[in-house]
Amino acid sequence: MRAPVHTRRRSARSEDERGGDERGEAAVVWCLLVACLLLPLAGISVDLWHAISVQRSLQSAAEDAAAAAASAAVDVARYREAGCVSLVPAVAEQMARQALARQPLGALSAADIVVGPGDATVSVTLEQPVQLTLLRIVDGGRPIVVAASASARANSTSGSPQCGP
Repeated sequence: MRAPVHTRRRSARSEDERGGDERGEAAVVWCLLVACLLLPLAGISVDLWHAISVQRSLQSAAEDAAAAAASAAVDVARYREAGCVSLVPAVAEQMARQALARQPLGALSAADIVVGPGDATVSVTLEQPVQLTLLRIVDGGRPIVVAASASARANSTSGSPQCGP
């Protein structure tokens, strides 16, 4: 009796195996494309959250500065004389700048402090550039500017009126 001889022939099965290999190659290419699409999305999310974090810090600093100026710069002489609450603009600005100096902020591109004349309101507006990290290649290295503003009003405990302009 003779043992069966096995010969290698190309069959439909070997074509299927090659097709399986091609499907595997397609899966690798598809995964690479998905990774290339997800990288910019990751960059956007990282940079967006960094900008949101800076904006929150600026908002907190602006609110603190406005509150410090409104509470510490009341014109006491005018209050005693006319019975109305107003702020001394130079003192209010100085107090706001001192409050900003105590904050752990980076380099501000703008810090506007406005005290209305004869008014008891202080408005603080801050702007700070934020460098992009992962999207620096796309944006060309230009920073985005984040802004925050806050206002505070000095109030008397006795319910005295605000002074007119």
